[in-house]
Amino acid sequence: MVVWVVLSWWSAPRQASTAQAAADLSAGRMVSYQWAEGWESNARWGWTDDRSLRSSGTAGPLFSWRTTDWRVHYTEFDRGSTGPDPARSFDGMRYSGPQAATFDQALRSAARQPAAQGADAPSPVRLLPVLLLFQALVVLVVGPDPVRGTRWFWFWALTGAPLGLGLIWWLARERPWHPAVGRPPEPTGRDPRDRWYVGLLIAIAASIVASILLYGLRHVLGDRYVPFDAGT
Repeated sequence: MVVWVVLSWWSAPRQASTAQAAADLSAGRMVSYQWAEGWESNARWGWTDDRSLRSSGTAGPLFSWRTTDWRVHYTEFDRGSTGPDPARSFDGMRYSGPQAATFDQALRSAARQPAAQGADAPSPVRLLPVLLLFQALVVLVVGPDPVRGTRWFWFWALTGAPLGLGLIWWLARERPWHPAVGRPPEPTGRDPRDRWYVGLLIAIAASIVASILLYGLRHVLGDRYVPFDAGT
């Protein structure tokens, strides 16, 4: 989990300048790139939810690229203009403005052109949270019966809490590798463990608190330290 958090933070998109994009291209540091109109988000919080690029056939104004050190950057050409420029490349590509058209021509004529389109984080970064969550769910299903909460309680806490916080709480509270003594039944015979709806409510509350906290930190520290996709 620590490896995933560090790699996600390192490879999350960070804003840069058009000059840096040109410098990375000239120096051969640009591994892959993607043109887009803007960002879109599924507005959900979880293990693998993040922002993605939105495009509809026009190159720009947003340009995102990945460098050889696994870092992802983005910038806007033509000051974010979204009006298509009449300039066209040899394949009929439409551009958001003249700056985007000029830079795309530089991309196509560069001696060391990026090997593939797309500027997502490398595959290991995207696969780690899936494997980690899958392993946790397997232990939850086939392992010892939890004593603090029901299996459904921990299912919602594990899958719904952002940033892997549900996993940390589960390990700290249940310690599935160590036999634990369950709480005695209530006088009414009711199972004293936390129920599924409690886990769901906790996951929703954790998502809201995390979103507010990260939003504030991003505005105070900037996306250099709190990037868009570092678990958000």
